[in-house]
Amino acid sequence: MPNESLISSTSGGVLPTALRPDPIVDFIAHRISEPARFPIREGLIQLNNGSYGLTPEAVSKAQREMQRRLEADPVRFFKSDLEFYCDDTREALARFVRVRGEDLALVSNGTFAVATVLNNLDLSPGDEILVTDHEYAATMNELSKVCRATGAVVTIAKIPFPDVSPQAAIESVVSAMTDRTKLVMVSHIASASALVLPVKEIVAVANERGIESFLDGAHTPGQIELDLGDLDPTYYAASCHKWLATPKGTGFLYTSPAKQAGFKPMVLSCREHEHRDDRKAYLCDFDYVGTNDYTGNLVVPVAIEHMGAQLPGGWDELRQRNHDLVVYGAKLICEAIGIEQVVPESMIGSMVGIPLPGVCEPGSLMGEGLWDRLYLKHGIQVPVWDIPGVHGRVMRVSGQLFNTVEDFETLASALVQEL
Repeated sequence: MPNESLISSTSGGVLPTALRPDPIVDFIAHRISEPARFPIREGLIQLNNGSYGLTPEAVSKAQREMQRRLEADPVRFFKSDLEFYCDDTREALARFVRVRGEDLALVSNGTFAVATVLNNLDLSPGDEILVTDHEYAATMNELSKVCRATGAVVTIAKIPFPDVSPQAAIESVVSAMTDRTKLVMVSHIASASALVLPVKEIVAVANERGIESFLDGAHTPGQIELDLGDLDPTYYAASCHKWLATPKGTGFLYTSPAKQAGFKPMVLSCREHEHRDDRKAYLCDFDYVGTNDYTGNLVVPVAIEHMGAQLPGGWDELRQRNHDLVVYGAKLICEAIGIEQVVPESMIGSMVGIPLPGVCEPGSLMGEGLWDRLYLKHGIQVPVWDIPGVHGRVMRVSGQLFNTVEDFETLASALVQEL
């Protein structure tokens, strides 16, 4: 019989049960099934969940409890408890995204994860990093820095918008691969245009050709179903604060087991030189990068359970509900302003990019004039921006549990006035 005083960690090591803290899900179990309450300012129509997300009260309460535990004994928390809590989060994420927990590193956000991967690449002058023209600005900024330091170059595959199809996206990326391509980096869901890109097919071609693949999934967990084991990328970066509804400063990084040796975070802690037989360095190095507030990531299990308990069909029903709402809402908006919605439904998750006539205007508050007017005059938070080289003015509309059809009707009426 196994010794019941011992438990296994995610890394396969064995640790004393007596040292394990109580899982945070147990603390908040009585509130998991309650209706999610989001602290949206009264009078504000929030149609921009895609930027920062919102955290329901039950998850925030769990984080406050985790912060209390930290401050009650910081030394024990950082020396011992943190490791257990990180394993709890990894196990919850592993079930949710269908991959081994020991291959997930917890990070502060998708941008940090992207920078970490790019700075771990072994690049030489002339190596090509292939991206699309729908990539996030922070990604392109980090790529520019890395290429200046290594001599690698960025090549760009153009994906049409809004008149697009999955096959057109696949052909654009695949045709841009060359024998110099070192990495294919594609957003799973593009930030500005909101396109859900056919990454499975793109990764499959990259794998066949021996090219590393990196998927930016900052918008993916909770918005569409995610099966990392099926996608099989070399790297996958994600934020959790959007559709998973976790606190800000939460995310994860998947690294293929073949690439974990020597893979390091951007910041090395005072423990990085220590080697343990019971736990691989990939977990140790990322779980602790110095004194920090890790509590947002540690309540990810609570957010997954709480949001999954909001509808009878769990996460599947929640994702479908948000998708259907956005598809219908986009149709309302397009009909109101006299344009056609041509983005195929298969490339829409729980947010959609609507191409607006004209170009972006100067703005003083949000950075764009129409965005400002919708917010200041109509109480609607919805982003408007350009996608350089792709489209002059795009409005990205999000749907989350707190949104209703009436929110989209209000936006459609406001757009008729403002356009």
